[in-house]
Amino acid sequence: MNEQVRVILWYRVPKEDVQPLADTYRQVSEQLVGTPGMLGNELLRSQVNETTLMVTSHWESQWHLDRWVHSSSHRHTSPLRPYLDTGRQHPYETFNVISAF
Repeated sequence: MNEQVRVILWYRVPKEDVQPLADTYRQVSEQLVGTPGMLGNELLRSQVNETTLMVTSHWESQWHLDRWVHSSSHRHTSPLRPYLDTGRQHPYETFNVISAF
């Protein structure tokens, strides 16, 4: 069975970098439109700590995600890397969707 996949990337930025991160996210996302198997993505900001953000991306399957990660298109995300929350043990994680309503 091909389960859908979600990728979560955690970001922690100084308050003055929240808008630059959002602008960079928007530019990167525009470049990713039409990526095979990518169903969408979102930039979320914590209600508790406005300097904690996450990007979630939604994929048709692990195969589609892997294919994209190993493509040159994956480099489009490099402007976001400096913002990754490297203080976390895992600044990004991949999840299988096992149930949805």
